[in-house]
Amino acid sequence: MAYTLYKGKKIFFEVRGEGTPLIFIHPPAMSHLTFRYQYPLAEIGKVVVLDLPGNGHSTTEVAEALSIEESAECVRAVLKKIRAKKAVIIGYSTGGSVGQEFALKYPELTAGLVLIGGFPEVSSFFLDKEFKLGIWAAKKKWMNLISFALPKAHFKNNKHAKEMQAVIKEVKPDILSETYKFGYEYQSIERIDQLRMPLLLLYGKNDFLTHNYIYDFVSKVDDVEVVYVKGVAHQVPTKRPDECNHAIREWLLRRQIL
Repeated sequence: MAYTLYKGKKIFFEVRGEGTPLIFIHPPAMSHLTFRYQYPLAEIGKVVVLDLPGNGHSTTEVAEALSIEESAECVRAVLKKIRAKKAVIIGYSTGGSVGQEFALKYPELTAGLVLIGGFPEVSSFFLDKEFKLGIWAAKKKWMNLISFALPKAHFKNNKHAKEMQAVIKEVKPDILSETYKFGYEYQSIERIDQLRMPLLLLYGKNDFLTHNYIYDFVSKVDDVEVVYVKGVAHQVPTKRPDECNHAIREWLLRRQIL
């Protein structure tokens, strides 16, 4: 368990393994526990999970929500703390927006980019409604509902679901509402052609929220691969962790990114 700072805000992170860092970026409220099943990747690289300020072990350290751009700077702060020259950036859902922003701003630090259920903007009907529902529920301060629904959607293991539930309950509803809003408004669609590093896209076969964004990436990014994971919608890291880890491991090794 370690911490670093971004503009006075504490950032919690954990490190497992050695070698090239694999930095995992979580969606709003869900914390580093989102990637508890990705720890086996420490066999091939240095797995780094973190809590962005306002989430998890960093929850009480922030008075206002961070933008996607500021969140990317938090990732940069962690890289500085562990003295890494380059890293593979892996973002899930809105964490993928943070990953895109980091890769666009710091291409020299990005050995590879993995987006799990990623999108360059919120323009589709279903994703638009999903974000608006989250913003609305957080504004209503329905944290009991949010802290039940998110873990329930992600975990089959009741113990793991309850652990995430406890973490989400500690997130301030006004912070969560603003964080969702930042994610809703973020756009990289006009810049993704600047992504020069290898890009891996992982999507659940049944993910109706984000499939339509695949064309944007494939048509604009030179070095991109797409993997569909069967039997799951959006929740690839937790519902199909073995397939998720296998896809990432094989891509990293085959492309000699590590």
